[in-house]
Amino acid sequence: MVDPMENGLFDIPDYDNTDDETFPPLPPPFSPGEGGDPFTGEEGGEISKLAEVPVAKRRGVKRPQPKLDSQRLISERGLPALRNLFDNVHFKGKGHEAEDLRVLMQRMENWAHRLYPKLQFEDFIDKLETLGSKKEVQTCLKRIRLDMPLIHEDFIGDDGERTTSPTTF
Repeated sequence: MVDPMENGLFDIPDYDNTDDETFPPLPPPFSPGEGGDPFTGEEGGEISKLAEVPVAKRRGVKRPQPKLDSQRLISERGLPALRNLFDNVHFKGKGHEAEDLRVLMQRMENWAHRLYPKLQFEDFIDKLETLGSKKEVQTCLKRIRLDMPLIHEDFIGDDGERTTSPTTF
């Protein structure tokens, strides 16, 4: 077989034997804190212009979380809702106390979850005990016990129709 270099098939210069070009060694790598560009040889150059721009804090849409406080407790879904909570429940009475208690507790737990779903029922009861000492909650309970109007829909005018505000004399 014929050697391709001998008949000039490939006209590629031989770089192994030329000494006219010498390349300088690469500079040592810089630490992230040091400046400088290893390709241009500049010392103390800036690494990036983006590092100077302060990072914007990610701010999502603020969604205020509702709190279980006395105002929520005396709202329409709170204590006033207890008036109608057991309207269609018929307790069986003597001999069925355990089943009646189970129904009662299920209804109360459902009411508590509708009012404030973030708390477990036991924690909800603990919070109710502390809120029960507030004056506005005690006033609401007294109005419920005396069957007095609590919310605007409860006020009934002289002609028997419901009004939006109480009639005071």
